[in-house]
Amino acid sequence: MHTHPNIQAVVVSKSEMMQYHDPERIQGYCRTCDKYGTYWSCPPFEEMPFLGLDEWTDAVIVTHKVRIDPALSKDEVIDLFQRSRQDLGEMMMRCETGGVLTVIAGHCFGCSTCTRTREKPCGVPARMRFSLEALGFDVTGLAEGLAGQAIHWPAGGMPDYLTIVGALLCATRDLATGRADILKGEALRLG
Repeated sequence: MHTHPNIQAVVVSKSEMMQYHDPERIQGYCRTCDKYGTYWSCPPFEEMPFLGLDEWTDAVIVTHKVRIDPALSKDEVIDLFQRSRQDLGEMMMRCETGGVLTVIAGHCFGCSTCTRTREKPCGVPARMRFSLEALGFDVTGLAEGLAGQAIHWPAGGMPDYLTIVGALLCATRDLATGRADILKGEALRLG
């Protein structure tokens, strides 16, 4: 486990990660999203994207806790979440080499506006990344069960912090361990 006050990277096996793979239930939640069908990285799919991914044996579960200023409005918190999610995703994509693929909770951030709403193919397929949910992963389960990071879901009002979750799917354990070390170095530069 590699940690930073706000960013944590935990190496897990594919079999450990697959304990939190429940596509039918998770994609059911996707269908209730107001953005359903507006991103190529998210459902509905003609065929499950999971089937087209390169083979992987291990993963690095990455969590990033972002504290929320209580004075922020709901729209400001959503904006903070999206910016922080993109920053983490970009950091993770810098760790990609042969045999490593980034997936992050939430829709793809490769373009400012997805071409799917205009019924055109993905404009930048090299930057398109599937979401953990689109692949059928329970993001809360991954964060809490594998990374030991509680997700804060308050009954009312704003949470004290946001937890952004991603994963690097790696072809080998050595790649996963090496990428976790790189993320640790990146996190130290941020702190």
